[in-house]
Amino acid sequence: MEYLFDLDLTLEEINKIKSTYDQKDLEKLEFFSRLVTTNYNHLKSYGINNIKACFMNHLKMFFYNPDKFRSIFNKYDRTDLVRCIEKNDAVLEKL
Repeated sequence: MEYLFDLDLTLEEINKIKSTYDQKDLEKLEFFSRLVTTNYNHLKSYGINNIKACFMNHLKMFFYNPDKFRSIFNKYDRTDLVRCIEKNDAVLEKL
């Protein structure tokens, strides 16, 4: 999971992910590094300030097919979406 450092996550944040998620999710995180990175960078491109919290709290969303991932976010007004996600990252689960 070394690539998570390239996403600007700290060792403490990575350890929190390891302690929060089960082994199956951690294996997916390792195996699908390119997929996770693609989706993370797409969401990061929106300029969301709490991107790390979104990633750490809603990890399973980052395993989506990138086309599906993009389509989820592209159907909303970008400014409103960013505002809502920054106010409460749990809104990701409702998109």
